[in-house]
Amino acid sequence: MRKGCKIKLISVLAGGMLGLASGASAADALEGQVLGGGQPVANSTVTLWAAGSGAPQQLAQARTDANGHFAINSVGAPGPDASLYLIAKGGHSAADKTSGDNPALALMTIVGAKAPAQVTINEMTTVASVWTHAQFIEGSEMGRAAEGNRKVS
Repeated sequence: MRKGCKIKLISVLAGGMLGLASGASAADALEGQVLGGGQPVANSTVTLWAAGSGAPQQLAQARTDANGHFAINSVGAPGPDASLYLIAKGGHSAADKTSGDNPALALMTIVGAKAPAQVTINEMTTVASVWTHAQFIEGSEMGRAAEGNRKVS
């Protein structure tokens, strides 16, 4: 194989692997599952948000079924600087042996500029999202504007 062909082949392979690793393809629909304690969370309200330079914008909302699954259609970001994230509130985890909705349940995950086709929202995605985006979170909102609102002591 010629040297020029090897370089092009390596570039194509590297670009393809990078796309797979980053989930670079935008999805027209987003499907997912909400888990609490490793078990499905039924009847949770899942909201898709876009954070950017202004106030967060609610894009879509869905409710989980008995297995914690949800589906959201049309998940395009409203602008090039927007970061998409999901918040799941309320519901009943199968891990919880009591009956009824738990209004204190709140989980999240950050999906980035382009939503993947599938996502899981659980305690681990919540911790990772809060840890990596703490400087952008103000109350229950996330965005660049929150960073400017923080008071430094």
